Amino acid sequence: MFVIASAASQALDLWREWLGVHTVVEIRSLDALPDCVMQLRPQLVLLDIRLQRTGMVRDLAQLLKVCPETCVVVLAPDCSEELELALFRAGVRGVCALALGREALLKVVHSVLAGELWIRRSLVPKLIDSLASQPANAATGTTGRFAILTPREVEITRLIAKGESNKRIARYLAITERTVKNHLTAIFRKTGVVDRVKLAVLAVRRPERPH
Repeated sequence: MFVIASAASQALDLWREWLGVHTVVEIRSLDALPDCVMQLRPQLVLLDIRLQRTGMVRDLAQLLKVCPETCVVVLAPDCSEELELALFRAGVRGVCALALGREALLKVVHSVLAGELWIRRSLVPKLIDSLASQPANAATGTTGRFAILTPREVEITRLIAKGESNKRIARYLAITERTVKNHLTAIFRKTGVVDRVKLAVLAVRRPERPH
């Protein structure tokens, strides 16, 4: 199930049409988003940034802590680097242009649902650095987490920490994207993290980085 949040009826109509067979729930106010997500537990939320209000980033962070299985993609006509980083730190999985065509939007959705982030490559090091600089706690400690990884899993972790996509990792290692996804599933299970950003942060915090 997908949720579309936008006050613009034209955007709602277009996105609903482009998403095709997926069950789509439409909301026109950010106030309705928390209850909608907590009750329906959708795979994906497309969020029109024009619904932005004071405290939106904080509220998204709190919501995604409760519902980490929901992927949020924010669509914006223009997004400052500061806001974009704040959205990703809150747990958003993608930020992209509001005026996307059908093929581009479907590519974003497919990538995010496959576990990747849709983020400008230039922001990846800044995002990882900002997350890694936060105090570590029991949930983010690295002790022993990498010891049980295979050499190939360590290599993939190193590439994830550089912000590489599954496609680029597959090309670099001369393996298929499906194989990369299988390795990532194993890495997530062994390290106890749920997404590639947290994995990258663990790799950065590791006393000896994977190599």
